[in-house]
Amino acid sequence: MKEDFISDKRRISYLAATYNRIYRGQSVLIEGDFGAGKTRFLKLLHPKKLHAVWVESLFNIHETLAAILKELNYEATATYRRTPQYLKMICNLSNCFIVIDEANDLDAGVPIIFAGLPKVRTHLSRNHPDILSRLKTLILYPIEVEDFIENYKDIQQEAVEQIYMSVKGDMRKFKELCTDCRDRAKELNHQFVDINLALEFISDLPPQ
Repeated sequence: MKEDFISDKRRISYLAATYNRIYRGQSVLIEGDFGAGKTRFLKLLHPKKLHAVWVESLFNIHETLAAILKELNYEATATYRRTPQYLKMICNLSNCFIVIDEANDLDAGVPIIFAGLPKVRTHLSRNHPDILSRLKTLILYPIEVEDFIENYKDIQQEAVEQIYMSVKGDMRKFKELCTDCRDRAKELNHQFVDINLALEFISDLPPQ
């Protein structure tokens, strides 16, 4: 892992926010497209006095619960019949937090760090708004985008983020749109590219 991976301001603040949440027994959703560095970010989590329990999203709640308990050296068989028992056991856990990379939709009393694509938040908002309301969502962007935000102060961060989301991770289109926005801002004698100017270019994008 590169030592400078956590050097950008967003990830430093996200790391602190994540620690604050899990120390209070609350959960977090780390959201980002492919290549944003979600898993690498999760591996940076080493809170004092809390043990990380890593599980894969298995799409079936009974399998996820059993996997969590097995990681903690409990004997657990993945069966629907034991789901209530296992969920109660997990809710009573202490001194640990759960990391679910490529998250599904498990919620419990023990703090959980979910990581997934933007569609995870969309799924939760449509089907489990009660769960989403208890999560703090932190959105990760690739380091290249973070560098752009840091080095081009004439484009508002909100505008950069909207441009990136609109091109669905295509960095060539991202850079082209940023250049077009900056050129337009100069034509209008604007000192910076704001979200309204960026949205003019985003609305012209063909459907993807």
